[in-house]
Amino acid sequence: MDSNPKGILGENFVNEIANNTFLEYWCYPSPKDEKGDKKEICDLLILFRDVLIIISVKNYDFKGNYDRYFNKTIEKALKQIQGAERKLLDNNNLYIKHPKKEIELFEKKQYSKIYRIIINLGEGLKFYHPSSYTKSKNHVTIMDKTTWSSITKEMNTITDLTNYLSERENLLKQKSVIMLTCTDEEFNEEVHLKFNERIETIKEKNKLQVYISGTELDLLASYINNSNSYSEELKSDKFQGMFFDIDKSWENFVASPDYLIKKENDEQSFFIDNFVINEIGYRKELKILAEKLMSLSRFERRIVSKSFFEFFGKYKNSSENEFARAYTDVAEFGFIFAKYPNKLNGENLDNVLMLAVESFAIHTKYLKMDFILIAYYEDFKGLRYNNFHLTKPFSKELELEIMNDAKSLGWFSDSFNYRNISENEY
Repeated sequence: MDSNPKGILGENFVNEIANNTFLEYWCYPSPKDEKGDKKEICDLLILFRDVLIIISVKNYDFKGNYDRYFNKTIEKALKQIQGAERKLLDNNNLYIKHPKKEIELFEKKQYSKIYRIIINLGEGLKFYHPSSYTKSKNHVTIMDKTTWSSITKEMNTITDLTNYLSERENLLKQKSVIMLTCTDEEFNEEVHLKFNERIETIKEKNKLQVYISGTELDLLASYINNSNSYSEELKSDKFQGMFFDIDKSWENFVASPDYLIKKENDEQSFFIDNFVINEIGYRKELKILAEKLMSLSRFERRIVSKSFFEFFGKYKNSSENEFARAYTDVAEFGFIFAKYPNKLNGENLDNVLMLAVESFAIHTKYLKMDFILIAYYEDFKGLRYNNFHLTKPFSKELELEIMNDAKSLGWFSDSFNYRNISENEY
């Protein structure tokens, strides 16, 4: 919320990263109370389904002054976070505006998951607290420029990022943590003195003291290597003080063959991201579909994309009069892919596509109640897509009618095309 050039540069940096990573549809840079005092609420809001992320940016020129950093810069940012949260959640009729949307009511009851982040763009810190608390005792994540950029590039879906933030908070909460991010050579006498002074300050808080030698990226590598969690040793609270050396964990992680293979496998998953960007955009009537697609983790998007391209490849050279369909379930959704004849259009096409959704629901015994359909003809022309949510199973009479209609088209014979992809395949 800085108004000086340095502050503006900092805000632009965060907005650029957020927009590129999570898509700009859910990012609100410098939101204001549009029908109230017109004041900025925070530097960046990310609003996605039930997730609210409040971000404060500080572009602090460090110059070796740790006292000023801890007691002024971070304290000021904590107050801004708390003020923003109070403004957002205590106001019954707060209106905000996205740069490419109309003014909208902030639906405060919608958000059950709240994350608070301070991003410091200043460089030169040799140690810092990776988390803190507001006066209301709400946890706040603290990152620097390099960390934020790298974390959001690696955890590049809302689901992956918030899962990481949640595990990170569970690891650090109710502890007094200092991360030593410098090399042995950089930990000179002056830094050592400042570090000891900080230790004496935090000892007074009577919390478990944890010292981590390494960077935020090393912490992320530990999380990924432990199946998106942290080891019991790292989470332990049995001792009054602990020291962990995780230095170079990230460097070793990204150099491993498994990491390179994962990155190659992830490339196809961006089909989902690009689908939302190029096909759905800002259309209000498709907002829910966009959010459901973007709620998938990177791994889940990989599964959906791989399944779709297998279907696409299988029927790429099929007869133009053939109707093909396939089903797979991922996360909470059933995905239905269909290739339809060009001559099938209008109400007839709508009825056949709806029949595909309904018949798969019945045939899979309502394994999923929420369906996403992607249909096309020839080489991905005439694209049709939508979301169908069943509130309850069909009646037995309607089930029989639907399945008879499906069987009359030759569906659900011995060649029934159903595939439920398991993680073991990846």
